[in-house]
Amino acid sequence: MQSESGDGDLDGLDLQLIDHLQIDGRIPYVELARRLEVTEKTVRRRVSRLIDQGYVTIAAVTDPSLLGFGSMALALVTVDGSRSPVELADELAQLPETDYVTVTTGPFAVQVELICTDPRELHDVAFGKIRTTPGVAAVELLPYLRLHYQQARFSGVRGDRDGVRPRQLDETDRAIISRLAVDGRAAFRDFAAALGVSETTIRFRYTRLVESGAVRVMCIVNPLRLGYRWSSWVTIRVDGHGSARDVAEALTGLQPVSYVALTSGRWDVLAEVVTDSGEALLSVLDDDIRAIEGVAALESWSYIALHYKAVRPRRTDGLAGHDNDIQIV
Repeated sequence: MQSESGDGDLDGLDLQLIDHLQIDGRIPYVELARRLEVTEKTVRRRVSRLIDQGYVTIAAVTDPSLLGFGSMALALVTVDGSRSPVELADELAQLPETDYVTVTTGPFAVQVELICTDPRELHDVAFGKIRTTPGVAAVELLPYLRLHYQQARFSGVRGDRDGVRPRQLDETDRAIISRLAVDGRAAFRDFAAALGVSETTIRFRYTRLVESGAVRVMCIVNPLRLGYRWSSWVTIRVDGHGSARDVAEALTGLQPVSYVALTSGRWDVLAEVVTDSGEALLSVLDDDIRAIEGVAALESWSYIALHYKAVRPRRTDGLAGHDNDIQIV
């Protein structure tokens, strides 16, 4: 089934702005105005509306472990029929430990991506908070052994360096990423002094981080809003002669694949595939993914609805860190 969500509230200028901001979320507004042949005032007003009305977030996309989250998993939720999956997803999206909640076809009506500090917190959220939520019949976890690849750009032709992968970074690099995860367009001069380095150093390090694939500051948008209404989770089981790491790496070469994780549990690899039609999804599954050496079996669950939040640095003051980031779309 395809989602009822779409891009009807976005006009041509909005879509062009999103496309440019997905390439570079820090592009100056004056440059955006020049490229789109509109006034800078128009660009600022349009981008502010897109952010304020929950269409987009401009933030750093990076390995969540750099922001203090050491354990991740996809919680597969079986519902008991007493509540609609959409209503249940609305509630689960309010949990501070969730960053991505999907309602899909398939055996699990709701999937909840959890981002936690350690395995104990992950277990407590899944089987304490989620399992006891009215409407939930059962919860199964797919813990991430590695978040292998993230590609948050959907529109346009992607470049070889668009994706984000885990990297070993020093404390200054981590601090820069943490600031940009809160506000992707924050001025470097505003936090250079706080980090004890010069603005020139911040700029140099940021450029190096982007070139290495450790981070991208970009416009994060729900793919359903852009017309990719047949987006889907795809779970893959690897055969006895294959390597889960090799399968995961092969997936990163497919343009419709936006997310890849190596998992433990009943599946070995988890991927997100972003497509605009059933035929396109079928082509990716049959012609591309099934053809990868080592793939023994797969399942796909197409999105009906999606809630997301930007991943912000882990708060240490005991307060819920993501409540202001919830994007209900």
